Amino acid sequence: MLSDVADLFGEMAVAPSADRRLTRRLVDAWARAARGQFPSWEAMQGADLGDDWDWVFAVDLEKSVGFPFFIFLGDCLAKLSDVHLSGEDDWTITLLDKATADIYAAVASEAPHYRDDAVTLCDGRQLLFRSVTAPLAEDGTVISHIIGAVSGRLAIDAPPGLRLVE
Repeated sequence: MLSDVADLFGEMAVAPSADRRLTRRLVDAWARAARGQFPSWEAMQGADLGDDWDWVFAVDLEKSVGFPFFIFLGDCLAKLSDVHLSGEDDWTITLLDKATADIYAAVASEAPHYRDDAVTLCDGRQLLFRSVTAPLAEDGTVISHIIGAVSGRLAIDAPPGLRLVE
């Protein structure tokens, strides 16, 4: 692991526990911007998400060939590209990879897609992880981008598979 999660984020691994509802706030802003159709990236940029923007990403689907093409990556999420996971078939998987793994699930469902997961960091610590991805469309109908948000916390003696509770 290139960086220690605790060093990056203090006591919490991703968003502070007071911010575990980040995914709900993003979906609420997405729904307000939608107005009967898929919101655009431009409309979402006008959303008042405050510090939540640090935990948000946006991906251009047309330019995403083999891996996500980020058009926006919050400052805190950018740091997750150094946090590697263990217990995976591919030891190069990072928390950022896990956060963006569901971008096509949001496309397929044409709606926000939630994920709750427990992942193991390469040092053996467990992270309770929540993310959401939601479709965006520049023309309101054809999905062209994805917006997402990530939150989580280090598990202290948490059994495997424990889910975050809102």
